[in-house]
Amino acid sequence: MRKRSVSVSIVAVLAAILGLASCQKNRMESVPVLSVGINRSLKSAPVVMADVHGLFQKNGISVDIKIENSAVSLFDGLHEGFYDLVCVPEYQAAVHAFADTDFRILAVLNRNQTRSLVYNGRKVAGIADLERKSIGLARNSSAEYTLYRALLVNGVDERTVSTVYYTPEELPSALANGEVDGVIVWEPFTTDALKLTGLAARTENVHFGRDMYWLLVTRLDISATRSDDLVRLLSSLEESIGLVNKKKSETVGQIASALSLSPDSLILEWEAYTFNLELPQSLLVSMEQEALWYQGRYFPEIELPDFLDVIDVEPLSAIRPRHVTIAVDGGSRVP
Repeated sequence: MRKRSVSVSIVAVLAAILGLASCQKNRMESVPVLSVGINRSLKSAPVVMADVHGLFQKNGISVDIKIENSAVSLFDGLHEGFYDLVCVPEYQAAVHAFADTDFRILAVLNRNQTRSLVYNGRKVAGIADLERKSIGLARNSSAEYTLYRALLVNGVDERTVSTVYYTPEELPSALANGEVDGVIVWEPFTTDALKLTGLAARTENVHFGRDMYWLLVTRLDISATRSDDLVRLLSSLEESIGLVNKKKSETVGQIASALSLSPDSLILEWEAYTFNLELPQSLLVSMEQEALWYQGRYFPEIELPDFLDVIDVEPLSAIRPRHVTIAVDGGSRVP
């Protein structure tokens, strides 16, 4: 009798496991896919690693990842419905809020200091020597604000520096061909610019200690109707960031392969990154500084956006409440 009882118990356990697996499978088949737009850089590592290690599926969410060479056009793709979520710098969120606030910031995926000025050393002695020089920038990117700060810190009147706009992919060749004296770029374009320009190429970091925040952003309709799926998505990214931080030597090759990048270039820039899922008060300060500059330059007649209106703290608060230190509703989310 005891033998039969054990057998029945095992069968019952197996049936329960199979039942759970079936429910999970049915759920995965019934849940609409979330399309996530990323760019080809180390900034996208949390999304890439979550996909490579099956963490989205493990947490019951179906995700379709689309990769672009740069993040410059990702926000447009979000508004056009091509993406449900995108990974973009905080500058893009700050300036887009002037046009509309039909989006929600869910989390910071990483902080980084990866913008560089690459210049022709035969024409330019360094950042402080940019007066009467020409600098290539990617239009609609944070590079213009980065250049403004670099000139300010080095005492160069920005009115004496001419700027020329290119696509991110065009910037390395523009420098190498002598069309401009320098370019503000990021990987993999920094390495491309150095290679194409050859022995004359020089590079300097232009952040001067200021962090860039890489955000996970969604549309308002997704934020309003799929909160449970967003929690699952963030849970997957939290696990992925754990892998990125703890197993750098193992993950570099996987990230490089997924993004068609050189492992050596990823290792070189890794120290400029801090991977952490958060919503800090410093993000709000940074966006307000950028918005003030953007308003003064382009839209002095338009009122500054209230960025608390475009930050959705609820999904991250559900899994990491102590990582939400941004002040909302009169106080902090930290319990």
